[in-house]
This record gives sequence, structure tokens and C-alpha cells, in this order.
Amino acid sequence: MVEIRKEITFLCGIRGPLLLLIASALLQLFYTGSQDWVFFDRAALGEGQWWRLLSGHLVHTNAMHLLLNGGAVAALWLLHGQFYRVPVYLGLVALLSLVISLGLWAWFPDVALYGGLSGVLHGLFCWGACRDMAQRRLSGALLLAGCWGKVAWELFAGPSAATAELIEAEVAVSSHLLGALAGSAIGLMSWVAQLELGGRRRAISP
Repeated sequence: MVEIRKEITFLCGIRGPLLLLIASALLQLFYTGSQDWVFFDRAALGEGQWWRLLSGHLVHTNAMHLLLNGGAVAALWLLHGQFYRVPVYLGLVALLSLVISLGLWAWFPDVALYGGLSGVLHGLFCWGACRDMAQRRLSGALLLAGCWGKVAWELFAGPSAATAELIEAEVAVSSHLLGALAGSAIGLMSWVAQLELGGRRRAISP
């Protein structure tokens, strides 16, 4: 019975990723060459167009960019779908988007334009790895270390030229760094809160 509930929870977890992909796909489908009103744009943000803090992560430079990120969204669901309650997932996506955008604004002034889900995906990956760790799975620590190793390599060696050619834009390694930082921090804080809650429950139990 427990296993059946786990399977149902996992399958229901696809709803959040589906909503995210539908929003991105619709934006791409109706792209008419005037998509500039949704990208993260430093100059436009300076004029008060704050919706770009969120919308910049839904827009993609071309169809290949969307397909690459869409495949990653699906892969993360297969990896951590058991944790994907719809409100939690969409709330996490929104929070990661805001943190990454504000981080780009404050700490990476060289980033004038940005679009895509890759930063958010790094955050979701690290958050899911922390959830695995909270359930005492060694795989969580390995996944977290692997993600941080990837980010460190990108910072050292530079972004992938092949990926940049596919998406027709420079890969924003800074967004990967910010996403990994935010996802790790949120995941670890959730883990600590879970431990504290468990300690309180044991303290008050007869």
C-alpha cells in the first residue's frame, strides 16, 4: 500500500513540470519576433518592468533551447518527481527565478540580457539532491557534488561552445551558479526545518 501511494505521488508530480513546459511552449509558439518584452533585460528592469524577473526564465532564444530545457525538466521529474507537489514545485520555480534574476542584477552587471530555464533547473536539481540527503540517500550527496562540480568546471573552463551554437546565445554560467546556490540553500534550510520539527514532535510525545 505504501509503495502504491509512492507511485501515485510520483505520477501526480508531473503536473507541475507540465504546467511549466506548457507556459514556456506557448510563449515560444506565439513568438512573432517581438519577444523582447519578456526577457531579463537590465535596461528595461531599470525602467520598472519588474515582470521580467519571472518571465525571463520562461522565454527561450530558439526551439532548440526550449527542447534542451524541456528535456531537462522531464529528466528532473524522473529523478525527483516524488517531491513535486504542484504548489511546492511552482512556488520553488518562482522563488528560484526571482533569486537568480536579482542575483544577476546585483552581482553580474555584465549580463544585460538573459532568457531560459537553465538557472532554475540547476536550482531544482540541487534542491532535489538535498531532499534525497534528508531521506538519508547517499545518491543525494553524490548528485549535489556532481552539480557543483559541473558549475565549478564551467566557471573555470568557460561555457560550452557547442551549446552556445545550438541555442544561438552565450551560455549564462552565472545563472547556473546562482541557481545552484539558491537551490542548495533552500534545500538545506528545508532539511534543517524538518529536523527541528521532528525533534519537537519527539519532545512532546508521551
